[in-house]
Amino acid sequence: MGAFLISFVVAAVTGASSVSVSMAPAVGSNSITVLRGAFVVGAVGFVGAVAQGAAVTRGVGTEIVSGPVTFGMGTVALVVIGVFVGLGIYFEHSIPVAFSTFGAVAGVGFAAGYDPNLDYWTLTLGAWVASGVVAVVLAYGVTVALERLVPESPRVERWVDSAVLFAGVVFSFIGGGSQVGLAVGPLVGTVEDLGFGLLSLMAFGGLGITLGAWVKSPVMLQAVGRQYASLGQRTSLAVLVTAIPMVQVIANVLGVPISYNHIIINSIAGCGFAASGGGAGVDTRKYAGTLASWVATLFGSTLTAYALYRATMLV
Repeated sequence: MGAFLISFVVAAVTGASSVSVSMAPAVGSNSITVLRGAFVVGAVGFVGAVAQGAAVTRGVGTEIVSGPVTFGMGTVALVVIGVFVGLGIYFEHSIPVAFSTFGAVAGVGFAAGYDPNLDYWTLTLGAWVASGVVAVVLAYGVTVALERLVPESPRVERWVDSAVLFAGVVFSFIGGGSQVGLAVGPLVGTVEDLGFGLLSLMAFGGLGITLGAWVKSPVMLQAVGRQYASLGQRTSLAVLVTAIPMVQVIANVLGVPISYNHIIINSIAGCGFAASGGGAGVDTRKYAGTLASWVATLFGSTLTAYALYRATMLV
């Protein structure tokens, strides 16, 4: 029961933080109010979780290591995920749930004597590295295209505002599907042993995303919305246009756990390079620090989960 509670909490935190970011540009431009934005994120995120969450959920639960993830292993993995998410909240630092989830499941698998599923690892690590580069390049290209091809006028700006709102709704749907598996994936083996299908597990995680979005995302939307407002609507649109197809393909088609922040931060970096004409608009030190924290999260969660599960085996 404790494992399901932790899973629900992680889903709620994901809904309040990662998935809610989808509507932040629209809130920042006053295209939608904070409360309506939070409602849309929760409702659309749930639909996305149920409709598209199977790929990442099954990938996390069955593909990372060579053997089945038992209830005990899944519980330890979720405890580690919860700890890393909690540390991120406490220190007010964004911890990518995708990296902590992958690392935690890998750690308990190694502790149980399993081998890494090399095909899935190659696909995942390749997608993480390639997506960062592609996000920078694609966002750069979209930003330049918007500046050169879309004229500035009040009417056009209204169209841009509408496009940002529509993109936010689409991204919320995609986000529900891509993020739910990070919270419930470690329990795939458990629910199948109990005779429940994957759909019920995704609906359970989707409810967590909805609750988190409705209860806590208004604060996140206000804070992040102000940041996007400072970027400008065209930059916000460029970020969303870059992120939507990448998250959809990597997570919901290939089944690879991917961090929203990983895609969005690299997209913003690409927009910064385009705006400055050579990278002067990008804080490279902060950017490098963020990348380093992601790597530390991956290795830290793996080692922590390994040590914790080995300790439980000795009891």
